[in-house]
Amino acid sequence: MKLSRTGFAVIYQWRVKAGMAAQFRAAWEDLTAWMQEKHGALGARLHRSEHGTLIAYTQWPDQKTWEKSCTLQEEGAEPVASAGPDEGDEISQRLLETVEEAWSPMFLSTVSDRLIPEQTQLDLPRDAKH
Repeated sequence: MKLSRTGFAVIYQWRVKAGMAAQFRAAWEDLTAWMQEKHGALGARLHRSEHGTLIAYTQWPDQKTWEKSCTLQEEGAEPVASAGPDEGDEISQRLLETVEEAWSPMFLSTVSDRLIPEQTQLDLPRDAKH
């Protein structure tokens, strides 16, 4: 069995406002799909901790790809005139509107990888029975 080798991962954690879990999840799923399609993210998983916080594990080919995906601007920087809000900014704003508290992200470099990827319907042969 061939195991995957992910070079870089980021862990995010949030406490979502009461009654906003469905909106958070929808925005998180949209943002994850957008990051995969537009910025090279390998995918992510969203988990709920025993304390009720939501934790996402996002995989990237490498740290440089993740850094390119970030649209962080230094405080006080002038916005680029031709750059208006893009789809990612709008999705991020939808997500942030549901968040009560956010923790600083944790950055991880893979030391050893023994995780067996889950098989999805997309991975199944067309004639496979579910």
